[in-house]
Amino acid sequence: MTELRTSRLILRPARPEDAPCFALGVSDFAVARWLTPLPFPFTLAMASDWLRAAPSDNPDKSLFIVDLPGRGLVGCVAIGAELGFWIAKRHWGQGFGTEAASAVIDWHFTRTTSDAIVSSAHHDNRASLRLKAKLGFVETGRDMRFSHALQHNVPHVLTRLDRETWRARAEQLCA
Repeated sequence: MTELRTSRLILRPARPEDAPCFALGVSDFAVARWLTPLPFPFTLAMASDWLRAAPSDNPDKSLFIVDLPGRGLVGCVAIGAELGFWIAKRHWGQGFGTEAASAVIDWHFTRTTSDAIVSSAHHDNRASLRLKAKLGFVETGRDMRFSHALQHNVPHVLTRLDRETWRARAEQLCA
């Protein structure tokens, strides 16, 4: 099982004991309103099932628990058809999303031949769109998606990060 480490975080496979914190994190409406595909409210039973079925150790489809040593679960990053992530509200504004997503993107591009990663966000989720822009994602279009928490369709911004953009960004950071 793959475990990724950053300067502050451990990104690791899900464990059954993560279910209570996972359920609490995504059941906070301030978080849930941005998580289009997840049911709301998200119960402990749902979290247990979700985490039990979570793929791991596959660079094309994996879920990582974002763990802050000494504090525990602070969020989640998943990569599959799209890159997705959430950070518990009490940990917003500390750069954990950028740090965790960067590690997963590095891991993905190192272990696959994929030319790009796609992602999306609600059109008014400025924090997520800023984070993606910082990572090098560019807007490729817009669509409508049903939000379970909001119970209606919401406009989504579609974004894409290609391997060459990511590599150039990494080279700039090392220069």
